Amino acid sequence: MSSPLTRPTWTPAQAAALHGIRTAMGAFKPTFGQAQSVAERAQVPSEGIPEGIRISCELAPPSSQIPAPIHSTSIQPGQVPVFFYTDAPSESFADAKKDVKVILHVHGGGNVSGHPTEQRFISFFSRMLRALGKKSGAQGSAAPIIAAPSYRLATVAENLFPAALQDLFSAYHHLILKGFAAENITITGDSAGGNLALVLTYIISQSTLPMPGHVTLFSPDADLTYASSASVPHDIIPLSTYQACSSQYLGNFPANDPLASGILIPFTASWPKTLVMTGTADNVAESSRRIVSGIQEAGGIAELVEYADLTHAWWMFSHIFPQSDDGLERLAVFVYN
Repeated sequence: MSSPLTRPTWTPAQAAALHGIRTAMGAFKPTFGQAQSVAERAQVPSEGIPEGIRISCELAPPSSQIPAPIHSTSIQPGQVPVFFYTDAPSESFADAKKDVKVILHVHGGGNVSGHPTEQRFISFFSRMLRALGKKSGAQGSAAPIIAAPSYRLATVAENLFPAALQDLFSAYHHLILKGFAAENITITGDSAGGNLALVLTYIISQSTLPMPGHVTLFSPDADLTYASSASVPHDIIPLSTYQACSSQYLGNFPANDPLASGILIPFTASWPKTLVMTGTADNVAESSRRIVSGIQEAGGIAELVEYADLTHAWWMFSHIFPQSDDGLERLAVFVYN
């Protein structure tokens, strides 16, 4: 039996843990033919929630202002379950909305899997709230809120592109209608969700809605042509898996369009301040570099953080990579500074 792949900074325990994840992910295949209903997607879990964390769900109505680029004759916008995570007392949730920092997070999962209340995201959001809470507490600010939409996954024909983008635009519009200030909203996303977050921001710029204050991306999979990607054997997800999931999500829509691949967005100097974090052992790390250079070349403000030898999904692996917590601390500083 061969030894697990390793990198110079990995301990044997890290290499072994990543080997197990890599083996499991290598068997992943996107499924097609079934999708959950809105009611099923809107269920709030009754267990597995860390002490002090509150989760609620609201159904965002389909936006009346869906921009033309994501209109479709065959795919129509619908209600969107939006999960709110907070560690604030229940009576303060609706107070001082104009001053509350909101993280609108678009979960990853290759556009074909994932849900805001999966255990991995409950853990991730709880850690994120702790990091944000330290900054808000130090500044005497209102407790932050995470809004996580359950967007349609590309597992049936009626959920292919642009269904997810319609849902995400409706979720953002819902936050604005609820009274949250756009400048206090940070749109974030991880992996495929990072690409969706980026494209969502682009779509908002083409609409009548106000732009968000910040954007933060965790290793965005933002080049669905995969021309800029490199096959890194140490990474946990094979490049072929990315390609299969993205092909299913897009259907007949071209991958070389900025609505599909965020790296192709024609950035401008007015683009929101952006933080992008990735690892050097990640197959799609080049997307992060391309995004940041594109924003900077357009005159915008963007920061790239590259963690040495970190694989994809490093932000989820606090038990493997200590840098995972550093990434959340950087997000908190970025949001509150």
